[in-house]
Amino acid sequence: MKGSIKQRGKSWLIQVYTGKDADGKPTRHYETVRGRKTDADRRLRELLTSLDRGVYTPPTKLTVADLLKLWLDGYVKTNCGPRTLDGYQAIVDRHLKPNLGHFALKQLQPQAIQAYYSKARKTLSSVTVHHQHRVLSQALRYAVRQGYLGRNPCELVDPPSPQGKTMRTLDPTEVSILLTEAEGSYYYPVIYTALSSGLRQAELLALRWRDLDLGIDPSISVSRALYKRKGVSEFREPKTTRSSRLVAMTPNLALFLREYREERRTLYAELDKELPSMNWSLPPLTVDRSTPVW
Repeated sequence: MKGSIKQRGKSWLIQVYTGKDADGKPTRHYETVRGRKTDADRRLRELLTSLDRGVYTPPTKLTVADLLKLWLDGYVKTNCGPRTLDGYQAIVDRHLKPNLGHFALKQLQPQAIQAYYSKARKTLSSVTVHHQHRVLSQALRYAVRQGYLGRNPCELVDPPSPQGKTMRTLDPTEVSILLTEAEGSYYYPVIYTALSSGLRQAELLALRWRDLDLGIDPSISVSRALYKRKGVSEFREPKTTRSSRLVAMTPNLALFLREYREERRTLYAELDKELPSMNWSLPPLTVDRSTPVW
């Protein structure tokens, strides 16, 4: 007999045979259910079904907050970049732990998650709550893989659909105004290149002269990005292989960058210095070969 139910006053004690330990001794799962006999019968069937399907997990005292910390420390830190870790940590600290962290992991039901999402939507956007759902679901999938849970309760939850915003680009008049206002600034070359290439900010700030092909078929080679985390800036390879790419240069941008490079060479020649491999609109005396282009 795999399982049994015994009445204990106003509650019911469920006993389920779960197999044998390392010494060959039988192991059993005990659980108390308060309520009607039908509630205990239903819970017994759930346990037996999980055993038959091989998804039974032993009891654990982990809370959702404990699980989130284990996931961040054991998985995210190892498999994700620093900025991704910071983003997940912020979602966990600001939203998930304060609202769901007190639940025992085994007792976290889809209804509790759904109720939290409904409450959060009163003050947060659908996109923000959807991000929280994605983080929570990933953490709970980790719990399933580690054997803490038999099933991910987020699979039974309907998160709010993110309502994306339409991206608005500058029209020709606005571009002209921006360039006019920026003219003469140290950052004019950055702004001009950004408008002409469409590069991301982190990619733009990591450009080196050797990344620019100003020949017959001018192009920009995107091979790294500049990231700032907790006050420390560092160059890193792009997050995906698709981000490493060759971007075609417009003729006007190629002409502008050729003229700009010659201006910098002239300036460095006057200072009796060699043009650094990376050199944009920074003061000449502070630039060295480890300085970003901009």
